Amino acid sequence: MTAAIQPALAQPLGSNPPVVVGQGEAILSGRPRGAQLLAAVVETLQQAADPSATPLDLSGVAFLDVSCADELLNKLLRRVGSGELGGRYVFLQGANVSVSETVETVLRLRSLCVLSRQGNEVAVLGELARPLRDALEILIRKKALSSAEMAAALGKNTNIVCNRLNTLQRQGLACRQQDAGPGGRRYTYVSIL
Repeated sequence: MTAAIQPALAQPLGSNPPVVVGQGEAILSGRPRGAQLLAAVVETLQQAADPSATPLDLSGVAFLDVSCADELLNKLLRRVGSGELGGRYVFLQGANVSVSETVETVLRLRSLCVLSRQGNEVAVLGELARPLRDALEILIRKKALSSAEMAAALGKNTNIVCNRLNTLQRQGLACRQQDAGPGGRRYTYVSIL
């Protein structure tokens, strides 16, 4: 006899107003500029609700060089993934093809990844293994799932799925929330988009 899977009890992840990267500068270049952008983004994130997701709006950026992107995104995504910023997550929006390619290059070199939204389309930029992508796609579609629900959706062992979900959380692609309910500690994983 199998127990029925209880639906996830998670709260939706709050959304913050976009941070406009570069404040109208069409060309973002160099490590010093990347460090300035990083400081401004981190300051904004520290004031945001916890947990929440903040879009980094790149729509005004025509060109982003590798040094600037590395200084900004490498350090920012590592802070998000380490939990230094609590449950504050980021995703990109409005990036043109050139900017997206630069971001993709930097993140692949650093074995990092970030979600990017263009209209209703969501893409992963950077390095993310296929099994993690499969779990992420389901999470984005369903918005919130427990590990048991994800295991059922993927047809995999719960322990394997827990490892995948925890990896997504450490990479800043999913938010893990603890549910207060019967039967002890239980987590629900919530999509940041």
